[in-house]
Amino acid sequence: MLILYTKDNCLYCERVKKVLFEKQISYDERNIKNEEFLKEVREKGARTMPFLFDTSANVTIGESDEIIDYVSEYSF
Repeated sequence: MLILYTKDNCLYCERVKKVLFEKQISYDERNIKNEEFLKEVREKGARTMPFLFDTSANVTIGESDEIIDYVSEYSF
């Protein structure tokens, strides 16, 4: 399962979400305005948004271009 941590008014977040939509890749979006999600993503070492966590591969990625490359390379 893919979990995408995002924040409001984030152009990089919107860019990643657009690619996921276009590729019809399902994911769970967690906006960090929710304190619980903010705590979760901080525990994973995130410093910027968007931040992707692939639970099936235990992979974390914290840069939008790298997230797009990752989801483009693998079929979900």
